[in-house]
Amino acid sequence: MATQYRTPGVYITEIDAFGSSVVGVATGVPVFVGYTQFAGNPVTGASLYNTPVAIASMAEFVSYFGGPAVQRFVVAADAAAADGFTLAPVAGGAGPDAFNLYWQMRLFFANGGGDCFIVSVGSYGADDHPTNAGNIGTSPPGAIRAADLIGGINAAGHAVGPAMLAVPEACQLDLAGYGTVACAMLTQADSLQDRVAILDLPGCLAADSFASLTAAQDDFWTAIAPALASVRYGAAYAPAVHASIVAPADTSYTQLRAADGGNDAINGLLTANAVELYRDPQLATVQAAIATAFPPSAGTTGNSATYSADGSAYPILAPPQTPAQWQLTLDDLLRAALPLYARIAQAMTDALNVQPPSGIVAGVWAQNDQQRGVWNAPANVALGAVTSPLWGFTDDEQGGFNAPVNGLAINVLRVQTGRGVVVWGARTLDGNSNDYRYIQMRRELIYVGQSIKAALQSFVFAPNDATTWATVSAAISSFLTGLWQQGGLMGDKASDAFQVQCGVGTTMTGQDLLDGRLVVSATLAITHPAEFIVLTFEQMIASGAPPIANMPQ
Repeated sequence: MATQYRTPGVYITEIDAFGSSVVGVATGVPVFVGYTQFAGNPVTGASLYNTPVAIASMAEFVSYFGGPAVQRFVVAADAAAADGFTLAPVAGGAGPDAFNLYWQMRLFFANGGGDCFIVSVGSYGADDHPTNAGNIGTSPPGAIRAADLIGGINAAGHAVGPAMLAVPEACQLDLAGYGTVACAMLTQADSLQDRVAILDLPGCLAADSFASLTAAQDDFWTAIAPALASVRYGAAYAPAVHASIVAPADTSYTQLRAADGGNDAINGLLTANAVELYRDPQLATVQAAIATAFPPSAGTTGNSATYSADGSAYPILAPPQTPAQWQLTLDDLLRAALPLYARIAQAMTDALNVQPPSGIVAGVWAQNDQQRGVWNAPANVALGAVTSPLWGFTDDEQGGFNAPVNGLAINVLRVQTGRGVVVWGARTLDGNSNDYRYIQMRRELIYVGQSIKAALQSFVFAPNDATTWATVSAAISSFLTGLWQQGGLMGDKASDAFQVQCGVGTTMTGQDLLDGRLVVSATLAITHPAEFIVLTFEQMIASGAPPIANMPQ
């Protein structure tokens, strides 16, 4: 209704010069689902389990969700082993890494990740799942459960903004549980049409040969069979990697101490190593430290001395002042004094550094979007904090993963000379589709669709007339022109790159008007990657050379 002027004077009316516009949505934002030490608001203390929480740094993750799980190991003497011992994870977790979301977040940020969402489905302890925000899990370790992860995936579906979905701990479930989680990820991505599921292969943390990876591929195909209609919204990666994100200083003797007091094996191994290297008084000091870290069982003869809690029996380092310093002091002594303990600590580090690729890949996608644009393939990119893949694929071996007959492609991480480990594949699980074969095509369509969808919200309930049609078409055309100018669409000119139509007789009928439907049609020329580069060489005779028939004999 026109403004009613009642007082004489001059009035100013501002008219928008540029009208409505389409603003591109963020594409490099993943949502991670998994277990954390706790989940709570650091200010209010309110519980945040099964709640999407936006963070932008590792410091924020620690503030809201705490640190890594303490994975315990058992050491046994083994004369046949290279170092004279074997190391195995304690039962209670679900694999060599068990709860790995903390380390996956470290890898995500190390590979260019930034803004993301976290959904914690529970804490590490079996008796505090889930509990109040401040309860740090100190009870026996719990197991990774498919039902927990499904609940977290459902919660992630309510988050507005994520363009990727990753569940790094799912690969440690049994095949049935893994299939339930993987299918839920694909189904949600297809339903929401705003994200792509990044999948690890089942059992990938132990797949360190071509035969085991082929078996994991078969299991993967079986697991996602119920969600084949949604595979265009998923991408899978293999193999797992040896990372460098965990350092020996991140481990502790407490991870080797047996909860039931059964420390005789490691006590005996370390004592033997000490006897080989030292004589009193140094030997007594080292023996006392060993007995303090790994108390022998009652009645055991030999090394049963204790290391004084105030550090007075250890003149090399200053007396510790707090329990935390005491633990570090004892760890430092064991590592510095005993080469065998240093090798055991390195073995723990190596085990913890075996990580699935999904968190790394999420970081690569985020960095690629930021630096090159979502329309570029997130491949041929060197990985940060990764030393090697669990298995080094050859060209022939990768062929059956990159382009299988059923189209369920798996992108491979490979070593390239002089560059380290790189992502060497960019296909979705819909590898036989010309429309959705490549990750960047799938994600660019999501980007365009979600950006336009957000902009058109302002036109809901607007008059369904020629003015609205022209405004909508102009806004979309302007957005797509910018995308074409950045290289996101093919074509020598904008009209070759896209077409936008909206109106009765082109995209709508009279019945559409009666039903309140405004139909817009956008046709895009999406760029395709040069996945296979073929070089053709042909020999030729140098210019001016005599014909071969006339050359001297």
